[in-house]
Amino acid sequence: MKLDNNDKVGEHASGMNILLIGPRGCGKTTIGNLLAARGNRPFVDLDDLTLSRFSESSISAAWQAHGESAWRSAELAALHTALSNDHQIIALGGGTPMIDTARRLIEKLRQTRSALTIYLRCSADILAARLRSAAGDRPSLTGANVIDEVPAVLKAREPTYLEIADIVYDVGLDSAEDAAEGIAETIPGNP
Repeated sequence: MKLDNNDKVGEHASGMNILLIGPRGCGKTTIGNLLAARGNRPFVDLDDLTLSRFSESSISAAWQAHGESAWRSAELAALHTALSNDHQIIALGGGTPMIDTARRLIEKLRQTRSALTIYLRCSADILAARLRSAAGDRPSLTGANVIDEVPAVLKAREPTYLEIADIVYDVGLDSAEDAAEGIAETIPGNP
């Protein structure tokens, strides 16, 4: 269900990058792949691009070996690499917008209409349920269990997600396919 479309983009959305933001478990990768296929755009998962900068085979192993600071530096470099092309669907890491330099870059792209930012909004309860059934390769952000930390992490990050979103789309109760279809309809210039 679409919550908000600030209509800041106009008719040039077809060539700009679409940035998907939101917490872990909201469906950025799944929905991003569906949107990319639907819109005939390349899909970039920033977590995968960031991980490729390390020798470890998993995000958790890279965090354990190098720490969050090294991950965030690599994530910022990966974001710059991803943004060197346009007309892509890019799923940002949940923490990417928390990096000051990344947030400023996203704001600049929004102002120049080079990117459209879509916040995939989901309640903490639904996120926790999704992570409970498929935790994946996710290191703890707070030292607590990945599922137990969901409410606190969402509370800390949601104001930033809302601040930099052009579109806020509630993906909580939709299937990934329905969410992708609904989101595609909110993107100006999309068929």
